[in-house]
Amino acid sequence: MKKIFTLLFAVGMVTIASAQSGRFEHGKQAAGYASNTKVTLHQINREYDYKIAAVRMDRHLRSWEKAKQIQFLQKQRDAAIRNMQFNFEKDSRFYGSNGNRRSNAHKW
Repeated sequence: MKKIFTLLFAVGMVTIASAQSGRFEHGKQAAGYASNTKVTLHQINREYDYKIAAVRMDRHLRSWEKAKQIQFLQKQRDAAIRNMQFNFEKDSRFYGSNGNRRSNAHKW
């Protein structure tokens, strides 16, 4: 009798635990965007860090030319990051919290 009760209790706990996991699926798309944003941000920073390092190591440029090119590359990096953030915010406004497209039909 103890074994049957323990088995039923274990099956009930597994059933309850598996039913709870379905609640958080609506946040998966937002989490995907967030991790995608981090990867893209890391890629942008790595790419521009490499370009800036190449300019600093260039022996044929004068110091003021290096400073000008580095400043230009930093502005490009900032613009790329702003563009990525804008696209992320645009997508997060376009999709609701559950990942479905928002409908403007019910807004009064």
